[in-house]
Amino acid sequence: MASQPVGWRFYLVLILACPLTFLVHEGAHWLMGQGLGYSMSMSLNGATPRSGGFTSDAHAMWVSAAGPLITLLQGAVAFLLMRSGKHLLAYPFLFIAWMMRFAAAVVSIKHPNDEARISQMLGLGTWTLPVLMVAALFVLLYISNQRLQVGWRVNLISYLIASMMFAVIVFLDA
Repeated sequence: MASQPVGWRFYLVLILACPLTFLVHEGAHWLMGQGLGYSMSMSLNGATPRSGGFTSDAHAMWVSAAGPLITLLQGAVAFLLMRSGKHLLAYPFLFIAWMMRFAAAVVSIKHPNDEARISQMLGLGTWTLPVLMVAALFVLLYISNQRLQVGWRVNLISYLIASMMFAVIVFLDA
């Protein structure tokens, strides 16, 4: 099976999808916190209450859930766009959504991230929700990969570019 050719536009969209995904993800945390009545601060890699913490575990859980839910929605919309037609430029948005949640799961080994915290709060253990999220996005990515015939080289280059972008975002946010 021949892989679908991609050009510079694909990689440009991938580069733009990285900070946009972080911005939308953290923006969802911020918006949920604001909606619950907290004065929130936000950066490209974090959203927290300006003073103190959350007044309830339920509020902490909803704020934690908002980011991954919007990232899952991003991946699902990209998947649906690709499924309705061969919209190759939607692929980077699904790829970044999967990679972001995969990276968050890896970080959770030392510092429980969104899904890991929620999973712990619900008594499901640390890894139930991170594994489910990463697996769900991976299934969508795999199906899209097969449909669009995106080759392993494109995925490898995408992984390397996204890794560099993630590093830049985390470094700039530190």
